[in-house]
Amino acid sequence: MSAQLHSCPRTQTPVKVQAPGKINVHLGVGGAGADGYHELATVFQALNLNETLTLIPGGSSSIVVGGRYGDAEVPQDESNFARKAINLLIAALEDDRDVDVLRDLDIVIDKQVPVAGGMGGGSADAAAALVGAAHLIGGVEESILQECAVAVGADVAFLLHGGTAIGHGRGEKLSPVLTRGSFHWVMATSAGQLSTPAMYARFDELTPDPEPAVVPAEVLTALAAGDPDTLATAAANDLTDAAISAMPELAEVMEAGRDAGALLPLLSGSGPTIGFLARDAHHALDLAVLLQATRGVKEALRTTGPAPGAHVIESH
Repeated sequence: MSAQLHSCPRTQTPVKVQAPGKINVHLGVGGAGADGYHELATVFQALNLNETLTLIPGGSSSIVVGGRYGDAEVPQDESNFARKAINLLIAALEDDRDVDVLRDLDIVIDKQVPVAGGMGGGSADAAAALVGAAHLIGGVEESILQECAVAVGADVAFLLHGGTAIGHGRGEKLSPVLTRGSFHWVMATSAGQLSTPAMYARFDELTPDPEPAVVPAEVLTALAAGDPDTLATAAANDLTDAAISAMPELAEVMEAGRDAGALLPLLSGSGPTIGFLARDAHHALDLAVLLQATRGVKEALRTTGPAPGAHVIESH
């Protein structure tokens, strides 16, 4: 039997769970397979910008969204990633477990990760929902949680565990990565949005015969050494040109960050958020102040990684 996550007595009381956002420290994109998905070689790093979910049994299956980004267009129906994750878990466990406690959960989401910016906020909600639901029913086999996570989205599987990890396939085949210390990032968000499928389609147009996706050894060496300068010379995101072609102002934001002393401007996922690597906390503060005044930047958020994955923070 697989190990269980958060094994504990079954409970009918509310549970509060946190899960982190993420940045792709490196994103290598290969060709599309028969299923239409591209083969990826990516390095995820969880960031300490956290989503917090409260799961309340015995409710009316409502979803309430608040917090810093509570006014964003977050679905509050069955398409919400948190609700989708719980429904998948119910379906996976229905034959061998009483999961009635999960059917009428109210979900309260405190959104602190920017929405539709490539930082995995929706995926964090799904990861938090799975861990919270597992807690409510006394523990779930890790392999089942993993399957439900992948069914929601590739990033969800990583955010269950957090830290830093290599992702292959669609990003769901994970291997942990050794890191030393903390890496300091300033995440510059945009008022606009980019469609992930559109970015991959544009990548195909710009790169008709891509090389196999790989993670450069220098990226892993830099992470293991806690060396942001070396990381800045080796990390890249293969979707950058596609994102800039759709949103040319991103190039200006990246250049402004370089001029302000950032070690590396890095598209987060499929964008449009740009992560700027700083040397330390003081450098990050200086960068954030300069970037906040840059045209095309909605917000400049300081954060660090790696951060822990989805975990229960309060159970009444």
